[in-house]
Amino acid sequence: MKFNSLSLLSALLLLPACQTETLAETIRDQDQQLEYAQMTLRQLDAQRETLDAQIAELREQYAFEQERRMEIENRFEAMSASYQATQQEVDELTSRLEGTGVGVSKRGDILVLDLPSAITFNSGSANLNSKGRKSLKTVADILKTNYEGKTFWVEGHTDNDKIKKSKDKWGSNLELSVTRAMTVINYMTQDLKVPANQFRIAGHGEWSPKTENSSTKSKATNRRVEILIF
Repeated sequence: MKFNSLSLLSALLLLPACQTETLAETIRDQDQQLEYAQMTLRQLDAQRETLDAQIAELREQYAFEQERRMEIENRFEAMSASYQATQQEVDELTSRLEGTGVGVSKRGDILVLDLPSAITFNSGSANLNSKGRKSLKTVADILKTNYEGKTFWVEGHTDNDKIKKSKDKWGSNLELSVTRAMTVINYMTQDLKVPANQFRIAGHGEWSPKTENSSTKSKATNRRVEILIF
């Protein structure tokens, strides 16, 4: 009986110590869990900051792309409008020059009037024939009414055939091309009264063909005087 009483007393004395240790372990576990949770929270905060930065960058890139898209669309609309206006101008001039033999085209921003030598000069000659003078009268009316103050480059071109027979004895195709261009300018300024200060001159001889000089037809295409309207 005495032994049992001592055992019970010892058990009663030991019970609070066990509870204290259990409580301490529980607190340590909770501290570890709290520390882990705080570490996880810091990692999530860092990830959130990274994502926020990426979102901000994507928004900035999106805004830039939107602005770029609008700029491209505006440029396209402007180019389309310019092309339509250019095509309308070419069509109108083609209609006005119908029957003259003068071709009309655009080279970038430059309007080109093409006068084939077949309607302007006889072979090897720099003297305007009657058809050439008639065609240039129509051209001069257009230049004076539609392009006042503009600059006109008159440029002569030939094929690559060497000059064999000519009463003027041209030294080269280049010399012939320059003289033909000057003949056109003289006629338009002196006879047709287009202001001389609007004209510039150039001769290219055989060195700026429209097509290869491979046939009679292609050589005829290359023999021409062009009036470039800037």
